[in-house]
Amino acid sequence: MKKIKQQSEVYTSILLGVFFVLLGIFVLFNTGHIRIGTAEVDESEIRTVFDLINAFFLEGTTVLSMLIGEFPIIAGILIIVFGGFMLKVAQTIRQTTEYDTGLSFFFIGLSFFLFIITTVLMHQVYGWFSLLYLLAFIVHMLYNIFNEYLDPAHRKEHYMIILAVYGIAYFFTQNAVYSNIERATTPTDVLSINTFFTLIWVLSLLSLGVGVFLSKSKNLLKKPRKEEDAALSRKSRRQKLDPNQFLGFSEKLYDFRNRLLERTKKFLEVDFPSWLKANYVELLLGTIVLFFILIEFNNRHGVFTEGYFRISQMKYIYEWVNLFLALALAAAYLFFTFFNMTQNKFYHRQMIIIVLLWLKLTTSLFITLFNDVELSLFILPFNILLVMVSTPLVLISIFKDFERGNDNERIKAS
Repeated sequence: MKKIKQQSEVYTSILLGVFFVLLGIFVLFNTGHIRIGTAEVDESEIRTVFDLINAFFLEGTTVLSMLIGEFPIIAGILIIVFGGFMLKVAQTIRQTTEYDTGLSFFFIGLSFFLFIITTVLMHQVYGWFSLLYLLAFIVHMLYNIFNEYLDPAHRKEHYMIILAVYGIAYFFTQNAVYSNIERATTPTDVLSINTFFTLIWVLSLLSLGVGVFLSKSKNLLKKPRKEEDAALSRKSRRQKLDPNQFLGFSEKLYDFRNRLLERTKKFLEVDFPSWLKANYVELLLGTIVLFFILIEFNNRHGVFTEGYFRISQMKYIYEWVNLFLALALAAAYLFFTFFNMTQNKFYHRQMIIIVLLWLKLTTSLFITLFNDVELSLFILPFNILLVMVSTPLVLISIFKDFERGNDNERIKAS
């Protein structure tokens, strides 16, 4: 693991190269479907796992046809050539640092290009709401590039802003998809499209990470040192826009929390016991969330194990995959909460995980109530309960004090 981390830029380049080579081969083998632009998936013909994988790929050809159009053979060859170029880049990065400056800009540009292309493809599925994902990625990209210029004491606020923009994009795009679920979109469409876009998003971020790493290794994005004679310079006295002055809003949240707690104690005429910590509440409510998700997941999993399932029943596969993701998020939240309580670490990861889980649960509830679809992940009482229980967990993460330590992830739970 240590070796992979030390040479992550090399392995990321190899991963990108392999992806483009496989994508090019896939395009060459599906030129007919790409030219037509629509690949109908007959779910009744899905009898094996290979048929299922092929169905997902066919959905990909429909998405790719918008960009490739009438020239799939030329596009496939060019994509394979670019994949080979990325493998050569990986070899170059491993052998020398001579080209790191140019490669840093190349990877950052590749990251942005991938997401521009992804946004164009998303427009076919999400409509103009796809621009929200582009906005979220731009915010995320700017943070990665210029995070050294931002006060690390406000790291929590940085993550909150990024999560908020991604959350808005996820909510509106998922509602856009589900509004057409009965008319133009099938469970196969939703699952394969979301998987495809998630894969491209991960590759874009990996490419961005390599670009930022190489640029900082060459001191291209390092925060400049303050000049000793800056105090004597008239230019230095001019007021400059400092983004850090807008990112200290957690203090206001903490003040509001303290006032609310004081008023609550006065109203109830009680004092909270000194042993009661926020982590105890998080563990209790997190266990309840995990328990009810596990019940629902076990019910859907029973369809597979008891012989009622047929691989052509995409509705059940869709529900199983999404419930498994929710279950994994709930388990990860408890894992991070435990180490947060015992070792004062993983604070940021705990906050990110519970926001993602809450967003998934809340979006599922909204879709169930207002879009009238049959692909709801939970029965309605469970979904309402899970949103009610997970909402306090999100609020606790937002209002919890964060005290920087040596590992940048020490907290002071109130």
